[in-house]
Formats: sequence, structure tokens, C-alpha cells
Amino acid sequence: MKWLAAAVLGLAISGAAAWIAWPRVERFTTYWLPPEAPADTPLTTPEEQQALRLFGRQVRGRLLWASNRGGNHDLYEADLQTGAVRALTSDPHVEFFGRYSPDGTEILYLRSRRPWVSFREIDGWDLYVMRADGTGARLVAEQAYHPAWVPGRRAISFLRDNRLMIADLAGGGEVLWHDGAAEPTRGQIGDPEPGPEGLFALSLRGVSRSRRGVGVLSRAEGRFDLVSDSPSACHVGWTPSGGLVWVTAEGHGGTRIMHARRPGADAEVLIDLPGAYSHEYFPRVSSDGAWLIWGAAADGHEHDRADYELFAWRIGAPWDQAHRLTYSAANDQWPDLRLD
Repeated sequence: MKWLAAAVLGLAISGAAAWIAWPRVERFTTYWLPPEAPADTPLTTPEEQQALRLFGRQVRGRLLWASNRGGNHDLYEADLQTGAVRALTSDPHVEFFGRYSPDGTEILYLRSRRPWVSFREIDGWDLYVMRADGTGARLVAEQAYHPAWVPGRRAISFLRDNRLMIADLAGGGEVLWHDGAAEPTRGQIGDPEPGPEGLFALSLRGVSRSRRGVGVLSRAEGRFDLVSDSPSACHVGWTPSGGLVWVTAEGHGGTRIMHARRPGADAEVLIDLPGAYSHEYFPRVSSDGAWLIWGAAADGHEHDRADYELFAWRIGAPWDQAHRLTYSAANDQWPDLRLD
């Protein structure tokens, strides 16, 4: 019977190794092969439209996100009062990471430089801007990643080759704002989000463990101050009051959304849903500071393959009052909320 016990142990070890290695295999596969949208995925469903309308009773505005519910990853918009959903883009390349301009008249987004590019490939994208109705798309910058509107300026920040760049839409041209390899970061920067008074929230990798995580960069003071030293911290963003939100690899579903009321304040758990959809990513705080929106998966975690659904929650309310907004077997992610 020793051989049987050894065989069972071998199978258990092989199964455990396969389970541990699967995310890496899935990530490698995603790099080369585009995810297929689930068969017969509709543009929207009555259940989804009802959920959007229910949320619209509390919030007047529009919801923007990326999804492959039409087969390819495109940008979609929902009217929260009617529940109507429409595609804003239909290019054969991948389009994602849409953000409304502060005045709501334009949308920035990324378009892949090849027909298929995984969201994890940071140098495979070009930055575009279009009108809020989906017309008038124009190229702003090549090889750009993680763009964001710069507060108080008609400008967009973005990443290129580990350098934080600013594209001036009013006067044209690009300016190098910070080289990630230089002081005070001295590493691989990511998730750049412009904040108040010329500050940038960033994730930082590739340096000593004591200086990995998410934090705030002040070029004027030559400082990078960590807000979280968790090596897994990512997807950092600002609140209108000058606080920060980010994701860490902890919590019920393997991730949770954290919060600091201001740079330097203690980190707190903002939300970590106890139900099935508790692998949270892509957090955004509404312009009035009242709402958090994000994507969450119940099974599978790869950004451009998993069945992420979108959620909204009034900050400070009980977690069980979070609104599930999308009901699709497709990959729905990177939401943005425009308040009317």
C-alpha cells in the first residue's frame, strides 16, 4: 500500500503546484491570445438595466467602462436614469481605460497598437481623446499608459518607458514630469494619478522592500512618501478631499480596497465585500466624494479575462448596501462615473 500512498501524495503535490502556477499560466496565455467573449453575450439585460436605474434613483449621471461583451474590448456607457447601455467605440483594436474629462465633454482612453494587446503590456498602447458622445477621436500620444486628466489644466498625464509625462492639450507638446528611475523614486513607477498642488500618487516597484508600495510624489520637495508599504499595493487614486484609495492583496476574495484620509494618515479598510464578488480592483471615487465604484470578480482574477462585475457603494454606508451594476458574463472593468 506504500505505493498507493505515494501516488496519492504525488497527485496532491502536483495538484497544489498546478493550482499555484495557474495564474502565471493564465497571464502568459493572456499575453498572446485574446480572451473570447462568452457566447451569445447581449449588449445588456433587463436585470442589468434595472440595476442601473435603481442606482440612478440616487445618482444622476453616466457610467463609463470597458467590456468585451460585444466580442472585442470596447468602451461602453450607461445612462443611469434610463438604464440604457450603448457602445462608444467599435475599433477592431482593444480600447479600454476610459475617463471623463472634468467638465464631462470629453473622454480619454487607450487604444492598442496591435489588434490584441493584454492590459498588462504597458508599452502597447496609444492615448486618444474623443467627445463624450463617442465622436471625433484623435490621437494625443503614442506608447502611453495609465492616462489621467491633470486637475486645473487642459492636460493629460501618462506613463511611457517608466517616465511620467504631461501632454498639453491646449498648447500641444509633451513634457517630462518625472523619470521613475531617478530620485526620489529610483524604481519602476505605475498607476500615476495627479492630485492636489502638483502631487502624484504612484505605485513603486523594483527598489528595496522598505520603499515598495504606493505613495505620493512631490517633485517640488523631491520627496516620495509611502502611504502603504505592502508589495502588492496598486491601483492608487485620490479622493476629492485629498485622501487616497488603493488595492492590496488581502481580504475575503484575495484583495480589498484601502483608504487613507490624507497622505501620512493611517491606512484603513474601505471596503472588502463578504460575498462571492470580493476580488476588488479598479477603484474610483466620484467627484463629490460620496461614491466608490470598482470591479469585482468571484472566480478568476486576470484583468482582461475574468468575469468582473461593476459595483457602487455610498462611502460610509454598511457594505451590504453596495449596488451591483452589471450583470454580464463578459469582462467588465475600469469604471468611471460622471455626475450630472
